[in-house]
Amino acid sequence: MSAEELLDALRHLPDQVRDAAVAASDVDELPNRDGINNVAILGVGGGRVAADVIEAIGELRGSVPIVATGARCPGWVDDSTLAIALSPSGEEEATLAGARQAREAGGRVVAVTSGGPLRDACREWGVPIVPVDPEAGPAAGLGVSIVPVLVLLERLGLADGMSRAISGVATQLESRHAALDDDLGAVEALADALPGRVAIVTGAGAMGKHAARRWVQEIDRVGGVAAVRRRLPTGPVDVATGVRLSDATRDGAVVVVLRHDFEPEGLDGGVALLAEAFDEIHTFTAQGDGPLAQLLDLVLLADAVAAALVRRTGA
Repeated sequence: MSAEELLDALRHLPDQVRDAAVAASDVDELPNRDGINNVAILGVGGGRVAADVIEAIGELRGSVPIVATGARCPGWVDDSTLAIALSPSGEEEATLAGARQAREAGGRVVAVTSGGPLRDACREWGVPIVPVDPEAGPAAGLGVSIVPVLVLLERLGLADGMSRAISGVATQLESRHAALDDDLGAVEALADALPGRVAIVTGAGAMGKHAARRWVQEIDRVGGVAAVRRRLPTGPVDVATGVRLSDATRDGAVVVVLRHDFEPEGLDGGVALLAEAFDEIHTFTAQGDGPLAQLLDLVLLADAVAAALVRRTGA
């Protein structure tokens, strides 16, 4: 995908988020809320990444435990469990197997998918299917997988404020687009600094961790620049690991620090340690109301950096 195609796809992301929410709101015959005491989200690959984010949001907004289990069906799944099989493609055999095991254990299964064997099986079982847009494309990132699950959880009374949060996400993404249209300075500066070097991406807390994972993926796989994720240092030993990596690279490292409002307290010391050890640090601060808006704001910035790198590297 060219840089222009990447940026054009990003412009559609707010509408894709809204469309995903509407589609999830229209699904009928959801499980009965009574007696649901826990939620297991089954998914691998992109579905697992989305599930991890939903678990983190559930810690802040959920009324019952919400656990990302990968493709495993935990032993505690029973008729008090809502088991969500999350697979944008519906093709992963592991997710289908986990959903089948959850159903056999008595779990109340719902699928979030666009098709494939998972959708076919769920139709045969007669369980609800929350649709995912198969044409959303990679620029939609986590949004089109996360949003339907959050709508589902709110409809069942298992999480609060999700519709308001989703509306805030779309508004923030539009605001970030407008800001980038006016000024790509920070994005372009990082893209200028990265070719030939390694990117060390760090972010604290659950939202920072998931955002950093996306940044590494976009810088490496899309932008063609080597990238790794490291935790924000808590002491000199953590910094030394990054320094060794920088020293082992021909042109050294560029540190990318992702900040947001939901970080643990007491991070300033780690940021200061980075400033002492590395010559080039680029900081990006999330905007938006709520953890999901800030996470996807950072994700959009990652995609913008990847597009800028494609222009430079031809990746």
